[in-house]
Amino acid sequence: MKNFLLVLIIIALQVSCKNDQKQTITEITPDHKEHAIDKNKEGKENITTSSIVKKDTDFAQEVENFIICNKAGTNRNDCRNSITKIISKTFGLTEFSDSKMGYVVYDSILPIAERSRNWLQLGTITQETIDQALAHANRGGLALIIDTAERYGHVVMIVPGETKKSLSWDMKLPNVLSLTNYKPEKSFSNKSLSYAMKKSDDLKIFIRQ
Repeated sequence: MKNFLLVLIIIALQVSCKNDQKQTITEITPDHKEHAIDKNKEGKENITTSSIVKKDTDFAQEVENFIICNKAGTNRNDCRNSITKIISKTFGLTEFSDSKMGYVVYDSILPIAERSRNWLQLGTITQETIDQALAHANRGGLALIIDTAERYGHVVMIVPGETKKSLSWDMKLPNVLSLTNYKPEKSFSNKSLSYAMKKSDDLKIFIRQ
């Protein structure tokens, strides 16, 4: 009889321990998973917001400043760093700084972006890459389109907003900030990409991560 009671007590203890263990796992696991998800969300957020706009920039005024700079300039390079100056101040960047000129000239953007881990090349212009770049700009990020056909290829910045149908490109395009060095008076900040560039596979989209 004593042996039988002893066996019952042992069985009861084993069942109780298993229930406690199961309860402990059930209570701990959700918190653990939630913490892991939060960490992943934080990591993703860091990637998508690392080039958040630091300053409210009046791009229309910057276009005027660029035109005035070219009229008053006496040196070929006096205003060729205007686009790097604007994006550096707007987004708090230091990679385009230059000890002599303050900021590098616009044709230095491409080699810097190509070798930097901070930049992601989306590739040639398609509706998908355009939409990705504009979405990045609308989140406060920096997105550039660079003509890679030549060393001094034009550089424009995608402006936040919506795309509009372009008949010449047969696709929806965003507005851009375009500072035209060879004809400063044709610079603008509120017109379609089609006014700044001709459609070409040499046009590449870069976003600052």
